[in-house]
Amino acid sequence: MIIKKEFYFVRHGQTDYNASSAKVDHADVSLNTMGLKQAQDIEPIIASLSIKSVCYSPLKRAKETKEILSARLAATQYEIPELGECTSQIWRDMTTYGSDAYESPHTHVKAFMNQVVHGINQALSFEDPVLIVAHGGTHWATCCLMGITDHNWIIDNCLPVHFFIGHDSQWKAQTL
Repeated sequence: MIIKKEFYFVRHGQTDYNASSAKVDHADVSLNTMGLKQAQDIEPIIASLSIKSVCYSPLKRAKETKEILSARLAATQYEIPELGECTSQIWRDMTTYGSDAYESPHTHVKAFMNQVVHGINQALSFEDPVLIVAHGGTHWATCCLMGITDHNWIIDNCLPVHFFIGHDSQWKAQTL
């Protein structure tokens, strides 16, 4: 499954799509004014982490967030297509099954979760500490695959999360 190596994760800043109640698939959209501010607000936190590698989704909102967050980092940057977002249909089906999502009868859910494993593992192959800038669906699938407890799998925009191995050798997630 996912390589046991600590990393940091940030969901992109807010977009007009995130701010609306519409739940339809969307184009490759940019951050809105609030999303830009959210990324600027957490940039000092990210700058304090000594990040060596920044891995990000190729979608505009993740790239724009990554640009702001990495402004003061001396880190190598890698675009990883497998860190992209799922469709709204995959989101609905995946979250309906909860912790059993990987065993869902929906092949598109399993395919997305396999995509996330590949994307996260590719990111973790780079020099650490690694920062991943991606999406809510990517975060949810990551938490599910790791069996994370005591952390909300549905994440707000620009909320930095530290994933690490606990004393019990299990994955843990902590918001910064």
